[in-house]
Amino acid sequence: MSYIQIILVTLAFLAVISSIRIVLGPCVWDRLLAFNLISSKIIMFITLFALLTGKSYLLDMAIVYSLLGFMGIIMIAKIVQKGKSH
Repeated sequence: MSYIQIILVTLAFLAVISSIRIVLGPCVWDRLLAFNLISSKIIMFITLFALLTGKSYLLDMAIVYSLLGFMGIIMIAKIVQKGKSH
């Protein structure tokens, strides 16, 4: 087993642990932070998988996923913030 495969398995394990925080998070901000952690782990997973397989189009997918994840986090944070002000 190569180092990259070990890192991929570790990232998958850490994503599962982060998903527990989504379920058990005491507030919305903890859940949002856990969602952001899982998103970044998925981006790292895609990037390392592209390195392992040599398929460069996966890097484009990782860039698009990171932009969509960032925009999603910002939108959810704004919605939550507006909901608390009313």
